Amino acid sequence: MRRLWTDFIMSQPNFFDSGSPYLQHPLLTKERTTTEIDFILSQLALSEGARILDVGCGFGRHSIELARRGFAVTGIDPSAAMIAAAREWARETAVSATFQQIPAEQFSTAVPFDAAICLFTTLGQISAVDDNRDLLHTVYRALKPGGQIVVEVLQRETAVAQLKPSDKFGSGERYTAVARQYDPNTSIVSEEFLVVTPEQNQTFLLRYRLFSFPELSSLLTEAGFAITNVFGDYAGTPLAANSPIMLATGRK
Repeated sequence: MRRLWTDFIMSQPNFFDSGSPYLQHPLLTKERTTTEIDFILSQLALSEGARILDVGCGFGRHSIELARRGFAVTGIDPSAAMIAAAREWARETAVSATFQQIPAEQFSTAVPFDAAICLFTTLGQISAVDDNRDLLHTVYRALKPGGQIVVEVLQRETAVAQLKPSDKFGSGERYTAVARQYDPNTSIVSEEFLVVTPEQNQTFLLRYRLFSFPELSSLLTEAGFAITNVFGDYAGTPLAANSPIMLATGRK
């Protein structure tokens, strides 16, 4: 049975492949990105020109905003489509940022970073092999002594309580239909995106693991980080049982 499921996963276009609905995600607005970066920088208090690693950078929305503010940013992502989109967006906006297509677990650097960010369900992404919890060890090695990390993940209890089995974005001949499932035995959410256009229909699959705060805390401390703060949103609200996300900062 596991072999059949693995074969099915490997046969499905990944959510971050070419044509992905992630590139037109209706919730990832410029205003949201600005709010997130404003709060992150208020917590990190980095010097001008500091080196920042954006782990799971996607199409570069955080990397480009950080570079626009004068930081030396490297964005890494395993998806060729996402890295291509990030490089194109950087060119269009005349922003200087470095992007590298590589799984975070395989990344290394000769010049350590001052800080790293790992946001928007990057931690816990599921491939046909396993999830990517080990990436925190890689990030730890990539940072200077005293280097800082910011990690954002959904809080499992709230995410499960608020999980919508289906969703739809757009209308008419162009829309994206989403079907979601949660497996309580593995804490894995599976989301299937059907992208409908007049030209073609495409299906994309996204799977990621949800964490409780004790689990997130354990992952960070096992990687070597000392947790410095935990919030429940980008307004700086303390983490509570009903917080939608867990936003943790740590130091090497």
